[in-house]
Amino acid sequence: MNEDRLKVSIELEHSILTQKKSTPKRIYLLLHGYLLDAKYILETLLETLPEDSLIIAPNGPFLVPVKKKEVYKSKYAWYFFDPRVNNFYVDFEPAAVYLKKILENYNTEKLPVTVIGYSQGGYLAPKLANLVPEVDTIIGLACAFRSKRFEYMPSVVYHQINSASDLIVDLEGAKEEFLKLTKSGNKGQFLELKGSGHRIDNNYLEKLKELLP
Repeated sequence: MNEDRLKVSIELEHSILTQKKSTPKRIYLLLHGYLLDAKYILETLLETLPEDSLIIAPNGPFLVPVKKKEVYKSKYAWYFFDPRVNNFYVDFEPAAVYLKKILENYNTEKLPVTVIGYSQGGYLAPKLANLVPEVDTIIGLACAFRSKRFEYMPSVVYHQINSASDLIVDLEGAKEEFLKLTKSGNKGQFLELKGSGHRIDNNYLEKLKELLP
């Protein structure tokens, strides 16, 4: 038996939520967490974002059915990583290209783009700056920016918000990674919360307002 490894494109229809209240001056691309969806991240962040913007919230490209009682719910992922063996079964690249194509579809006027990624979406977020020239701000919530998985862009500002009470993302590890960006010249802020867990709450939202361009 031979096992061949081929890159094969598959055309699928994806669900993308958008919100535009006026003539937009900026695009906000929202990336949800693992086993969440576009509806969750849009509803959670909507009131925090400026009205003069186009908000885009796609579902991750990979559908993951989650069983709740006797019903399967459609949830999504951006990539698949097994921390036990430190292995990517699907890495950042497919999701990054997928998001690049989405932005090309909506951002015909070449507006500046802020990417806000939560949890798994936050790990992915810095990769977008390597593919999309209009991205000038990256904001990560409850995540870590793994410096080995993307190329630092001096023209981009990287911010991060993490909590000391987060039981999923190691605060010290996230700060260590962020310090590497700071040493490279990043002018963004690392904001540390107390009392919040991994889920986005009002503490996250209040700090997010401080960082929005």
